[in-house]
Amino acid sequence: MKRIVILFVAFALVLGACRGKKTRSKPVVKSTIDSTKPIAPEIIEVLKNSFEFDYLSYKAKCDYKDPNMDQSFTMNIRMKRDSILWISITAVGFEVARAVLDKDSVKVISRLEKKYFVYGYDYIKKLSGTTLSLGQIQNLLTANLLFLPENYASTAEKNKFKTTEGYIENTVTLDDKSKILEQLLQHMVEQSNANVLYTNFKKTDKQQFPGTVDISVVTPKRNISLIMENFGVNTDVIDAFPFEISSKYEKGN
Repeated sequence: MKRIVILFVAFALVLGACRGKKTRSKPVVKSTIDSTKPIAPEIIEVLKNSFEFDYLSYKAKCDYKDPNMDQSFTMNIRMKRDSILWISITAVGFEVARAVLDKDSVKVISRLEKKYFVYGYDYIKKLSGTTLSLGQIQNLLTANLLFLPENYASTAEKNKFKTTEGYIENTVTLDDKSKILEQLLQHMVEQSNANVLYTNFKKTDKQQFPGTVDISVVTPKRNISLIMENFGVNTDVIDAFPFEISSKYEKGN
């Protein structure tokens, strides 16, 4: 289960006491578009239709497959924009793993192993061949652009736009309403790629959120599939991202 958490985080990609919910003190405002930058008109429309949030929580029914595992589970996901990503994985009614990502590290608790793990983003890069920041991982999950909008250029194929950042080539496919339907990440040196498909968009907070996120990863060593069926999407303020490590747990490698 630790592997699922780490690979999910790498490519896209895991309960304490609950307080009463609070509504946001102010509505989320769409990011200002820099008119001085030469941005393709289609990408400007993508930015206008991007999913904006300060806080975000939802659940996902997941099906995960790799050469050694085929498993279903539920993820509870909480985010604070560009600050933290909190994930709890439950299976057969019990929490089996919990993770929290901030800007500097990834921490994972494995209930089954009674161990905890602490990683830097260099470990994520080693697993995936891809360097993604916390904000980019959040964007990948919410069907938003990963890189600077002014760097995306049109391709020979209609509704496809592409940019190259370091060794990573990112190609996005848009629908006729300027939503991102697909993001392809290709590592041009290490021969690995991650393809993310977004379908079944649902209106949430007057915005469109992907109901299904289908992540497929191909590397020289393994093929991985993670399908997320999202529900219960909420943008209210989140009071807590609980992550306490039992003194009985050992630190793992």
